Amino acid sequence: PDWLPTGQEVIRLRSGQTDLAVIADPSIAHAVRPQATMIALGLSVVLELHGVLRERQAQLDDAVFQLRAMRQVARLLSSVHSTEETESMVLDFMAEVFFCWWACLYRQDGDRYVPRVVRSLKGSITLDPINAAALDRALPLDQPVNHTRDAAIGVLMPPTTQLVVSLGAGGERLAVLALGPRLHDQPYGSPECDLANTLSFAAAIALKNALLVTELQSAATTDPLTGLLNRRAMEERLGTELSRTHRHPICTTIVTIDLDRFKLVNDSLGHAAGDRCLVEVARVLKQQARTLDAVGRMGGDEFLIVLPMTTAEEAKAYLDRVHRGLATIEAEHPEFGRVSLSVGVAESPRHGSTQDTILSAGDAALYRAKRAGTGRVEIAEP
Repeated sequence: PDWLPTGQEVIRLRSGQTDLAVIADPSIAHAVRPQATMIALGLSVVLELHGVLRERQAQLDDAVFQLRAMRQVARLLSSVHSTEETESMVLDFMAEVFFCWWACLYRQDGDRYVPRVVRSLKGSITLDPINAAALDRALPLDQPVNHTRDAAIGVLMPPTTQLVVSLGAGGERLAVLALGPRLHDQPYGSPECDLANTLSFAAAIALKNALLVTELQSAATTDPLTGLLNRRAMEERLGTELSRTHRHPICTTIVTIDLDRFKLVNDSLGHAAGDRCLVEVARVLKQQARTLDAVGRMGGDEFLIVLPMTTAEEAKAYLDRVHRGLATIEAEHPEFGRVSLSVGVAESPRHGSTQDTILSAGDAALYRAKRAGTGRVEIAEP
């Protein structure tokens, strides 16, 4: 109104952060003072209640925020997942709990922490590895959460990182989480840091459990000397591939292998040298195989290779690569003498449609190869 510049203050109330004034036309200021006082008192009460409600709402939001996080952790800990699945789940729930634009989980690989899983709401991003020694110095195990305002941390992390969370259990750092800016530019305050500290321990336990399960599974399926699949794992894999040949018009070929003159290496150089020879041969067999092939040690100096969607004749290409690889063993380890293999090849369903029949056919071909001399390859007879 046009009288406002010359208006008269009737009453002013101050309460906390509230400053309330009633201004009236000077001609009626005295007359409206009683009503203005009542109005001001009423408004001040309303404003105070509004402030209390806002504070309670913020507390309720924090409680819901933490409840959602705890529910995510409970889901993560209540079931067993692979290491890769657990890494993804940990990153997903941390990114969801803190509403951040991007997040990355790093795992140590040698002298670096490398990005294992990255999530971003702004399209794909590329993150570089981090020097492990520098990060371990800047982020001690007893300090699991750190703002990138700390210069020692900030210089190591991606430019927009705002919070770094270490996942540690049993005195061992299992992973490091980098969290980017939060949605709506909300800061990472003390409540968020405290929650991140709590969640980091639970997430580390989940990741540790997944790593232990992976180790147990590996121990149950891996030959401890060579790192190849063991007999049990190879039999399971062969069964899987044979069942596929029953459902589809494809073939699967097995290659049975014995190392020639292995007993001579053991007797003349000792069992340690024999083990080294087996490891080198296993390396070549694995190195020359395709991703879909299965390579295993059945025991002693006996190996088995399963070649899916491969005929017996096509398996010769794999054996040619193996033969060239054996030459490198002879050059690097002349003490072993000439390294050669006796090989039997059998194809399913042509030479057998069950595990017993195809393995018997492969063993028979291997026996014929050994009788014919050293370094021989024989294909099973129909």
